[in-house]
Amino acid sequence: MPNKNTSFIDLDNIGELMDPSRPRAQKETPNTTESLTPELHAVVADFVESYKHKYNVDSPQDRADEFARSVLNKFDFPYDIKNYLDKATARKFKQKGFKRALSFIELRSNQVAQAFSMLPEPWSRLDTEYKRARLADELTGRARMHLADAVKNGLSPFELLMDINKHVGLSMWVPAFEHSSELKDDDAAYAYILNRAIDDTFWLRVINKAVIIAFESARRAAGMVSPHVSPYASFNNRQWFKERQKRQAEWIEKMALESADGEILDLKDVRNASIANPANRRNELMARIRGCQEYADSIGFVALFVTLTAPGKYHRLKKRGKYFIENENWNGEPPVAAHHWISAAWEKFRSAAGRETKKRPELNYFGMRVVEPHVDGTPHWHAVFFVAPAHVDIFTKLLVKYQTKFDADELVTKDGRRKERAIKARVDVKKIDRNKGDAVAYIAKYISKNIDGFELEGLNDLDAKKVSLVDSIVNVTSWSRAYCFRQFQFQKTPSVTVWRELRRIKVAHEAVWFEKIRVSADCGCFASFFYFMGGYQTPQSERPLEPSYTLAENKYQEVIKKIDGLRGFQDDDEDGFDNVQVFTREKVWKMVKKGVEAVADAVIGSVSGLGSLVSAGSDVSRFPRSSVSNCTQIENDENKEVECRFTKHLRPNLLAGVTHDEYAEELFNGFKWI
Repeated sequence: MPNKNTSFIDLDNIGELMDPSRPRAQKETPNTTESLTPELHAVVADFVESYKHKYNVDSPQDRADEFARSVLNKFDFPYDIKNYLDKATARKFKQKGFKRALSFIELRSNQVAQAFSMLPEPWSRLDTEYKRARLADELTGRARMHLADAVKNGLSPFELLMDINKHVGLSMWVPAFEHSSELKDDDAAYAYILNRAIDDTFWLRVINKAVIIAFESARRAAGMVSPHVSPYASFNNRQWFKERQKRQAEWIEKMALESADGEILDLKDVRNASIANPANRRNELMARIRGCQEYADSIGFVALFVTLTAPGKYHRLKKRGKYFIENENWNGEPPVAAHHWISAAWEKFRSAAGRETKKRPELNYFGMRVVEPHVDGTPHWHAVFFVAPAHVDIFTKLLVKYQTKFDADELVTKDGRRKERAIKARVDVKKIDRNKGDAVAYIAKYISKNIDGFELEGLNDLDAKKVSLVDSIVNVTSWSRAYCFRQFQFQKTPSVTVWRELRRIKVAHEAVWFEKIRVSADCGCFASFFYFMGGYQTPQSERPLEPSYTLAENKYQEVIKKIDGLRGFQDDDEDGFDNVQVFTREKVWKMVKKGVEAVADAVIGSVSGLGSLVSAGSDVSRFPRSSVSNCTQIENDENKEVECRFTKHLRPNLLAGVTHDEYAEELFNGFKWI
């Protein structure tokens, strides 16, 4: 074995060592352009070949090598993004030359890198399901290791959590964790968080959510979300969503629900009967907005169609004439930031509208809003609000005030004049002309476009004209799933949970006031439900009915509320029934595989006040409740078609053929809606 100090002679250069005056052999310089991505390499090679006899000082190859050295480190991204940037840069090089291509790739690569910077780990550790599962397992193991050490040292739950956060980075993955420092004396609250920190399914869920948002934001930054490539969402996100739907459908096919008394329901049938079915979801939304319109007509309110948009700095593209072009003022923020901006401005307006001042009364309004994307993935809101005629001007001015209060620099010229077009792009309020249609007609397209494309066959998307409206629905839905946006939300209307629970009850109740509300919901007349629940002036906390809850423990031993029915109070002189409690979820169900006996409940692991693992007893129920009412009820076989009779009373134009309406006449005392 040679000594470590032994020096070896380079036999290839022995001549140079023997004769220092002898000229050394020059090593061949590698061709840097060979390292370029395929499309870019092809166009650069064409350039070198075309101009090799036309340059005097710098040869085409020298310029190509210099360009290659400048851009080689700009493509360190996932394959789909790298491939797109390669083609886009090659196209820019072919059209505009070296400088424009270099500026293009530098800008795009920086924006893509900014999107990936929101991840606590490098994207290369997160780009496959296997890698994400490995990371979740690693973080869980780290948390458990520090948990064991901290228990030995006698740390409090708060100190233990701070130690785990220091070594695992919990607050980087779950930003809401940063606010937990306000609960220093609540050991139980920290125990719930600790239980999550040592659960690999929690980590995998958190990691997947962050990765989906970051990767889709990066694809959007690269230019893969546009009317020319893939509107609203990237092609990869669309494929992810379709694959997710396929997996869910396959899983649902294999599963069933079994009650404690042996009743079995096919999970697919249960799903199709619920609002998880897009058709049912659309029907419920349409029934609610139709009810709002009917109720507004009865009290003389007018409808306003509102569009709210984030400032221009959140938009990756801007429209110029018929075309979309790059927005040079885009700040690189993801769609989530734009949605938060609109939400914050709306919260300011809502707070101000709810205050009575010397100059104006409290504003009365109700309605719904829809969140949908622009073609570049930036969210905006469409809304229909019903407002008292005397409050229309005040409502509009107040909404414009708070929508233009922030980032106002882009709304005025250098000499201080208002840019009316820019203000209208930020907030647009139109009074709906009833001669052209009502609020339902205005909002129906947005509801259908964001759910299942009902009655939109054959129509083209006005923004992405190459795509039909039906095809764009998958993109819009995958966009909302990726960023976890709540697409539909009603404002100042009665609780939809109460509405849904009432529709579970199919038998009459002795309390007349309760029965009026129940039948209103059962027949699908949201207008009468709105009226009997107190109307537009009643706060949610003062409405006659509210959901009732029972306390239960989840898998992290956190005490949570589970809905078990309805409760309410109303001073009713007609029958004396003031207080009502109705249980709608008495049966317990468990998920089982078809043809396989249910497995015993798993032991639930948790963290005690000192941080040690304890287990809940096997008698802890993990069954949800079903819709069975055990309140005082009156069976009324003669009136099983009460929904038709009642509907005829309220909307006679829809069911004019129904004649048996004695029950509704007696119940509602001649009350007519319209």
